[in-house]
Amino acid sequence: MPFFRLFFGVLLIFLAQVSFAQLPNQAFYTKDDKVEVSVGPTQIPGMIVCGDFYSIYAYPKGYLELNIKTLGFFKDNEYFNKIADGYTLFGYQLNPSLQYYASEKIRIEAGALLLKDFGNNKYKLIQPTFTATFSTGNHTVLFGTLYGNLNFGYIEPLWDFERQLTKPVQNGIQYIYKGRKLDLQTWVDWQVMQYEFDTKQEEIAGGFISNINLLEKQNILTDVVADGVIISQRNQIKKISIPIQFTAKHKGGQIDINDRPLTTIFNGAIGIEASKSLSDETSGIFSEKYNQRKPFLKSLYTKNYFVAYNDHSFTHQLPFQSGSGIYLNAGADTRWANFMLSYWHGNGYISEFGGKLYQSASTTVHNPTYVEKKRDLLMLRVMKDWNAGDGLTFTGRLEPFYDFTTNSTEFSAGLYLNFNTDFYLTKLKRNSTN
Repeated sequence: MPFFRLFFGVLLIFLAQVSFAQLPNQAFYTKDDKVEVSVGPTQIPGMIVCGDFYSIYAYPKGYLELNIKTLGFFKDNEYFNKIADGYTLFGYQLNPSLQYYASEKIRIEAGALLLKDFGNNKYKLIQPTFTATFSTGNHTVLFGTLYGNLNFGYIEPLWDFERQLTKPVQNGIQYIYKGRKLDLQTWVDWQVMQYEFDTKQEEIAGGFISNINLLEKQNILTDVVADGVIISQRNQIKKISIPIQFTAKHKGGQIDINDRPLTTIFNGAIGIEASKSLSDETSGIFSEKYNQRKPFLKSLYTKNYFVAYNDHSFTHQLPFQSGSGIYLNAGADTRWANFMLSYWHGNGYISEFGGKLYQSASTTVHNPTYVEKKRDLLMLRVMKDWNAGDGLTFTGRLEPFYDFTTNSTEFSAGLYLNFNTDFYLTKLKRNSTN
């Protein structure tokens, strides 16, 4: 369609200069508890030298801490279409836990997650959480409760933002690698266990997320010079990267007594992201004075993906056996708020975990068999994070969209409160053995 060609052409021009990643969900991420440790260069050979010391990151050995993670949420979907229902999610999650750092590389965390929907006198979910984490260098392995949902970093057609609110726990195993040129993680979430003569199917999910950094260039911009002396300067960072993402969902098993067919669904995405960002903070003498003059425009970005779906089941139960989509985004982060314009063109696309608006098959209560093979949506997102300090962040979002098929405009709005902090309890010492 003419609009698609125009929008894509504008993005290609824009891409020559800027870009970024998925939605700015940093306020919802799990906090990394590693601390920076500086040691002399003769102690750890082979590490990168920073001045006269090496900078490495390690867990604070022997510490016992109380961690409190709380998410308060209000999300109102004012939808009236036949693909995605309109409803309101209103409640909170509470996840207290004890964290013990057995060594510089090992952390043990045990607690419980409580999910409460307002208007329901009972808790929707009360689930124990346990995570054993081994971290060394660029590598991290987690066993138990995963750094899941928005921590995965999927785009919305592959992973619905609302799963953070309604399906907060994934349990299994996860591997994370963070390097200068490559970031990746892979995970398995064992969702439903099956036992002998079970009436339910075994359900397993898994995925892979990677980001290949093609370019990362930093320029130092001098803001103020007086008598030849630099009073303040800012960092400008340009990035170009290639994201590759994949999810899989399997339902089956061999020891159940039901006759439901096996289901295996794959979703994937590949794209290109680019960004140009300007640091908020200045450095140099009198920098505190000039930090009050933060720039209005913080960053520009574009992120564009080709998305695919395939049903590898022996017996097909879904209305489409394969499908695809084009997901184009351009945005700007400003001092007032963050703005992102998105275009979605779907063709027979279905996703087990993806956002409901991107589907070509209905997820509604009253129109469950409705299909809309071609989906064309234009979305505007207005987002703002308020950092209140001490681990407390408020987030507001307004997300209207226009549906070209039905010529209608609908929207969703959300308010979120994130509190994530640690309280030091004591430092434990294990008994030494002779």
